[in-house]
Amino acid sequence: MTTDPSKLWTRDFIYLTLSIFLISTAFYFLMPTLPVFVLDVLEVEKRKVGLIIAIYTLAAMLVRPFAGLLLDLNGRKWLLIVSVILFSLFFYAYNWALMFVPLLLIRFLHGLQWGTATTAYFAAAVDIVPMKKRGRGIGYFGLAFNLAMAIGPALGLLIMAKDNYRALFISAMLISCLGIIFLFMIKFPPFIRPKGLRFTAKSLVAKKSLPVTITVLIIISAYGGILTFVSVYAREVNLDQSTGWFFTIMAVGMGLARVLSGQIFDRYGPRIITLFGLVMSIAGLWILALNPHLPGFLLASAVIGAGLGTVIPTLQTMANNVVVKSKRGVANSTFLTGLDLGIGLGSLYTGWLADLVSLSFAFMLAGGILLLGLIHFFIFTLPHYRRNQVDE
Repeated sequence: MTTDPSKLWTRDFIYLTLSIFLISTAFYFLMPTLPVFVLDVLEVEKRKVGLIIAIYTLAAMLVRPFAGLLLDLNGRKWLLIVSVILFSLFFYAYNWALMFVPLLLIRFLHGLQWGTATTAYFAAAVDIVPMKKRGRGIGYFGLAFNLAMAIGPALGLLIMAKDNYRALFISAMLISCLGIIFLFMIKFPPFIRPKGLRFTAKSLVAKKSLPVTITVLIIISAYGGILTFVSVYAREVNLDQSTGWFFTIMAVGMGLARVLSGQIFDRYGPRIITLFGLVMSIAGLWILALNPHLPGFLLASAVIGAGLGTVIPTLQTMANNVVVKSKRGVANSTFLTGLDLGIGLGSLYTGWLADLVSLSFAFMLAGGILLLGLIHFFIFTLPHYRRNQVDE
């Protein structure tokens, strides 16, 4: 590890970013393809598609508090490596999912590994990134997700084009395994177990990160429905050939927003950049719902991507900035638990509304939910952040 404490792009940060990019690419292989697999191969109704995503995020949500505390008690390295190995191997298990219930079980077990691995990744990243560049560092690190979102769905849809689901699952496993190699090349910062920290129910949650977590839970629920149902929506409006482009353009929008928002956060704080991101997100959802044609479909993906890429890294930086170093594992697990819960709830209510009314109505409602997130941020989260920010 570099001895220059002000340097962001160290060897270890680059390797960690490459590793999460590879496992995220494998993760996004299944985002647009698994709903189609469930509908076409398992022949279940739309509302059950939401369960496939919801149970995955439920598993991740359940394991994150324990993973976060273990990271603070025992360090980042080995929990990260073991969880990524298991996460990679579980892709092969999808080949055995010939009925709905076995698929649910596999998704739950897979979600446990995803929750542990991503919590460990972000805790390690925050340790490596200099404090004064944390907004940029988390933004750039999260950019790996955006690049994966651009590449993963397109590759997954390409492989699935001939209904070759076995090749899809094996390819995802191999790509994820490449991420393990980079983890063994990282020199993790020295770990000193904090005094007085014990495994108790109270220590599983970072209380000071809760207001930020509630905000992200509200906001991300709007995106849960999009990530789960955009491929189904595209098929309904005869744009199914453009689903890959939707994810690619959204990822580009998120990537550009992350690069710019991190610099703005480090210089001016979270107020202006969060307002911008939420307004963009609301606009994107309403464009998607009201303009079911190719120009509107692609414009919505860019606008939604810009909004999401602005808001999420900003809120995650805030969650880390209100706790001391010895509690960052729990702070990240608390934040990511809210993220998981929001995606799961969004998947469920979108699937329910799709059967009851329409996907267009569900996307319109999601825009209204983002307004609630905006109100919560300015009334509760921002004042709490200003009172509790720590310089560490």
